[in-house]
Formats: sequence, C-alpha cells, structure tokens
Amino acid sequence: MAADSTEINSEIRKSLFKPSVELGTGKIVGYDFEESFDAAKFFDSYRDIGFQATNLAKAIDLVRKMRSEGATIFFGFTSNVTTSGLRDMITYLVKNKLVHFLVTTTGGLEEDIMKTHGNFLHGAFEAEGAYLRELGVNRTGDIFVPNERYVWFESFMARVLTDLYAKQKETGKMVDTVEFVRQMGRTLEGLDRHEESFAYWANKNDIPLICIPLNDGAIGDNLYLFKKDHPEFDVTLVREHELLYETVMAASKCGAIIIGGSVPKHHIMMAMMLREGADYTVYINTGIEHEGSNAGANTDEAKSWGKIAPDDNNVKVWGEASIIFPIIVAAAFKDQLSPQKQQPG
Repeated sequence: MAADSTEINSEIRKSLFKPSVELGTGKIVGYDFEESFDAAKFFDSYRDIGFQATNLAKAIDLVRKMRSEGATIFFGFTSNVTTSGLRDMITYLVKNKLVHFLVTTTGGLEEDIMKTHGNFLHGAFEAEGAYLRELGVNRTGDIFVPNERYVWFESFMARVLTDLYAKQKETGKMVDTVEFVRQMGRTLEGLDRHEESFAYWANKNDIPLICIPLNDGAIGDNLYLFKKDHPEFDVTLVREHELLYETVMAASKCGAIIIGGSVPKHHIMMAMMLREGADYTVYINTGIEHEGSNAGANTDEAKSWGKIAPDDNNVKVWGEASIIFPIIVAAAFKDQLSPQKQQPG
C-alpha cells in the first residue's frame, strides 16, 4: 500500500527543515569595498571572512600581542622562503630589530648571501629539468637560479673559511657554528648590496642567527673541500644549542613565528619545552598532520609536548607562505597599520 503523500511530505520537511539553535559567534562578512579603501580596516576584516582568513587574522593579532607585550620573538623559516622574495621582508624585520632570534636551514642562509651578488630570476614551474641542467640553471618552483651564483659563493666561502681557520690556529679552539654564521655576515660588509642581506643585519644588530644543519647544501660542499686541504680545521655545533636554550630561558615571554616545517620549526619548538611552551605561536605551512611529521603537526599536538602554552594564544594558518607572510608583515609589523607602537626590547 502506497504511503500517503501528506505523510511523506511531512517526513521530508522534518529532515530538510530541522530546528536549530544560533550556535557560534559573530557575523560572517567580507570587507565592504563600497567604502574608501582603508588598509587597517581591510586587514582587520579578515577575522570575519571565515576559513583560513579568520586564522590569518588571529595570527596577525598574536604577532601584535608579541610586540606589545615585549615578547622575545623567535622566527624560523626554511630555505625556499629565502629563495622567494620573502627574503627581503625578513631583512626588513631584522634590520629594524622586530624579531630577536632567527633559525633557518643552510639553503636559507646561503641563498640570502648569494642574492647580494646576483639576482634570482622568474622562471616557470613547467620548465624542463634536463634542458635547464644543460644551461646550468637550477629551478626552485618557478624561480631560476643560475649556477654562476654557486660559483661566486665558493669564492665568498673561501674568504670566510680562511678567516675562521686563522682564528682557530690563533686561539687553538674549534670554531663554533654561531661564530661561523657571524663571520659570514661580517664578510658581506664589503659588498655593494650587503644591506639587502638579513645575515648582514643579524650580525650588525647582534641578533642571533643559527643555521640548522650548517653542513648541508653548498656550505657543506665548501666545508668538505676546505677540510681536504686543511684536515685540522673543524667546527663544533654545541654553542648554537646553548645560545637558543639560554635565550629561551632568559626571556620573560616568548613568541614563535614559524614559516614551513623542517628543522627550524622543530629546533625552536623543542627549546620552548624548557619553559612549558611558547606564550604565543604562529605556524604558517601547508603540511598535514596525518603522517605524524613534526612539519605538519598542528598547535594542539605541540601542546601535548609542552612546546606551546596550554591556552588559545596559538594558531596554524594553513596556506602558502608567499601569500600569507606579506600580509602578516604589513598588518602586524608596519607601525602605521598596527595599533601597537611599542617595539619589543
């Protein structure tokens, strides 16, 4: 016997038009472009857009809090960040003492220095690798790096290593990695474009910059070749660990801004375990947590290790850093856009 149509309609309506409660807070709304454009209002509008825009707004707020409360800001980033134009924004932050401790990878350091000699160039993601190899052109994403930059870097490193070796012979002590990186910053001073480099400004402004692991990449190549001719030359890495831990323990408050994953993220956040977690944390990456990697781990996982304080002063912005990070710099570090004028000490 067929069901009565009225009864069927009633059941359908129960399913489609289920009663609800007003759960949630605030109104989802975008920026009103009918108004005259106001940059500060525009960035503040991200909080009401939803999805990753709302997370980005929270990241901006947390960076502003780091600054207004005088937190020591630990900034970690991977080498591809330096390959891109984000490198110049990092230089701005270091030059103006807006961050206080840097951790990057070998590529992050060496590519910063290479750019003081020669530009990295626009390329294409689709460029044929074998063809580029014939031309001596290296590709990172859609960025081309002529191999001449590495040829020049070898001559730069020869100067650095010669000076460090002389210091080792004079003192009778192994060079540590902290001094190694500082020497790279000092050696830049005679170059025409040295002020473009965050390594230069880190040395000049006495901002710790550590490179993990130092013996990777082109720096590792040069260390290997130099040691062949100077077998007694050696480098110790213990001091970089001491410096990071001592800075974390001495800070009244700690803020962490991490672009990407890899060793810089792990190194900084492991240090935060010494104080039951960073007070403020901003992650920017596209890593997923489902493989159990530290790179993809979200902030809640970090709380379980004591890397992040067990409160709400943390966020992961799931997005590509070349889009996300310039917005954070503009909204949270440029004084005319940020309501907090106080610079952390």
